[in-house]
Amino acid sequence: MTPGDPRRLACLSFPHLALLLAWRAHPELCGEALLVGGPALGGRRSVLAVSDPARALGVREGQDWRRAELLCPRAVRLQADLEALAELRRQARLALSGCSPMVEWAADSSAYVDLSGEERGRSEAVRAAGCGRALREGVGLTPGVGVGQSRFTAWAAARSAAPGRVRIVPPGRAAEFLARLPVAQLPISEATVERLLQFGLSSCGDCASISPAELQRQFGPEGLLLHRLCRGQDPARLEVWHQPPPCGVRRVLAGGVEDAESLRFGASELAQGLAQELALRGRAAGRIRLTLRGEEDGGGDPRAWWSEVAPPLPLASAGDLLGPLLGLFGRIHPSSPVQAVELEALELVAPPRHQEGLWPGPGAGRETVQRAVDRLHDRFGKGLVWRVGIRPGHPGDVPEERLAWSSR
Repeated sequence: MTPGDPRRLACLSFPHLALLLAWRAHPELCGEALLVGGPALGGRRSVLAVSDPARALGVREGQDWRRAELLCPRAVRLQADLEALAELRRQARLALSGCSPMVEWAADSSAYVDLSGEERGRSEAVRAAGCGRALREGVGLTPGVGVGQSRFTAWAAARSAAPGRVRIVPPGRAAEFLARLPVAQLPISEATVERLLQFGLSSCGDCASISPAELQRQFGPEGLLLHRLCRGQDPARLEVWHQPPPCGVRRVLAGGVEDAESLRFGASELAQGLAQELALRGRAAGRIRLTLRGEEDGGGDPRAWWSEVAPPLPLASAGDLLGPLLGLFGRIHPSSPVQAVELEALELVAPPRHQEGLWPGPGAGRETVQRAVDRLHDRFGKGLVWRVGIRPGHPGDVPEERLAWSSR
């Protein structure tokens, strides 16, 4: 993650899903020392999840089961229900996929969401809080949420945030935020941590004050990584989890396409395909998302550009979808060839009642005209289409005197 990278990541930190399932099955164990065993690897059983009281005694995830029993002999020991765990993981991933198409699920105790897409009218804090709300409403998790310019910065912010709260590290302030973080929390080897402590370097601020050349001389390649981590410039990329959207269409392009006008030619087909999916479900879209996926960049990071819109009325037909979709195409300007295009319907609701058949005479096209105006406003701005009204208190017949024009 380079200093000039505009990407903003949100990290959601929460108890391990295996612990959550154990607490749901045995509420009396909340607050107790608890070990949850995972599948045996190589014939040896290991610890999958551990509660805080057991962690305080030295037990860690991935530890050998017998060693964990020796460290915490009074802990309650349970075996994880792997099928229930897989289903809960699937539900949590789907809940977060409604917030962004760029989601990484990390070890069943945290998740990362790329907030770099465009959502008009929603601040970074609102979008980050929306990710936490999606997990809470989807699977009953209340995570701490952190936002930063890099993966490690976002993780550190999430660990310092209380459940249900959001901690945001402003751009350019990562090194200041990480200065007091103990080096033991850095994702580096234990041997390097021990050597740092022997040198009297106990915090990220201590390490950031040393030149990268000196750190590299002492610790080899890990020294350069250490310097970047402490300054919030770690190069770690998201390992994006991708699954076809619950209600959406995807088109793979023949070769990379860079021309925006060429991409817009497929808007009608995308709108028709999504309208068919909505018709099969008998639903309408309260929000739609357009995602353009490109090739991986030089660091192995998949490139994606996306934007969303929530129109005034739910969208169900191809005609309703086409206008907002063209507006979304106008917002996105990819800098590399596009390999696939996705259009998703989010916040599915009951389809609106069509009023054309209820309004006789000239009023029959009122709703159609309003949708056309909304599409023009969304694409070209509020000042393009003007409304005409009767000027109050003026009974004259001259149009220039009787009518008033407004952009609202």
